[in-house]
Amino acid sequence: MTPLNRSISRRGLVGGTAASAASFAIAAQSPVALAQTPVASSTASVPEWDEIDQQLQAVSPLVALTVAELAGDEIGTIHELNPELVLPIGSSFKLWILGALAMSVASGESAWNAPMQIEEAHRSVPGGDFRYLPAGTTFTTRYFAERMIQKSDNTATDHTMFHVGRESVEAAMAAMGHHDPSLNVPMLSTRELSMLKFASPTEQVDAFVAADVPERRRILEEEIDILPFSALSDLDQTRPLEIDRIEWFAKRGDLVKTMAWLHGTAGNDELLPVREILTLETPIPFDGETWNYVGYKGGSEMGLLSTSWLLDRADGRTFVYTIGFVDPDAAIDMNAAVAVMANGRDRLALVP
Repeated sequence: MTPLNRSISRRGLVGGTAASAASFAIAAQSPVALAQTPVASSTASVPEWDEIDQQLQAVSPLVALTVAELAGDEIGTIHELNPELVLPIGSSFKLWILGALAMSVASGESAWNAPMQIEEAHRSVPGGDFRYLPAGTTFTTRYFAERMIQKSDNTATDHTMFHVGRESVEAAMAAMGHHDPSLNVPMLSTRELSMLKFASPTEQVDAFVAADVPERRRILEEEIDILPFSALSDLDQTRPLEIDRIEWFAKRGDLVKTMAWLHGTAGNDELLPVREILTLETPIPFDGETWNYVGYKGGSEMGLLSTSWLLDRADGRTFVYTIGFVDPDAAIDMNAAVAVMANGRDRLALVP
């Protein structure tokens, strides 16, 4: 395999483009306003699933879609496109951290109101504002989790990940239904992923990818975690970088199962914050008369976009709607992606 151009600009790093290399998230919007915004559409004008498939394939060369209904412990597939395709998912991996935190709260090892402090060791790259806060700044564990999901704050993410423990997140990913957890072990922090992609020579990345899990853990601890932020600056990214090797990976079905697991926490009063946290962001509006609940987490970097919704319809039915776009050679056309996501939303509203 020919290594991709290994460079990134500081402008790209701080979110200067629609799919910034280290932002890993669609820009947050007001969830209440979006979820309750009436969405005008004519039933006759809503595309069928096969037409939506064609629209998806026009956005990027690699694409996958799964629409499923949750009914008790059962997951029923409504429609899917390329369900066996394993794609990079960007910040969607933060759902596994939220799940690990929920497990930690349920076991009594953590609590939503437990204090957490900003630590230099877990200060990450943008997006998010937590990286600019002084060490020792304290918030509740829940607030860290909220910033991780709503703003996709990478510093909040890494603090939450190491609060519960890297291996606990790996175990949570498996428990939440991932078909092959080894794809993401060791689970990279957002800082580690950025340093591997944008501050490490190709030979070091090659060695990391080729290594077994214990050696990968050693490389992270002894070679990657010690790199300074200055190693990321003053370069210029021109195309997607290592998205097939240095990323977090899943099938759409893995994300359906992940959302189903998070939905299942609603039966535990102690874990009600999980579904509340998921409502804090959505990149497209949902009609409040049709949808009683809109939970969301997405992720992006140059060359990929991943979106997953957990949705309660007004008739009492619950769905998961998840799409992944990948182009190894170019940025995703966000306008085209949003348009087809909205078409899928409108078709799902009409599912009998």
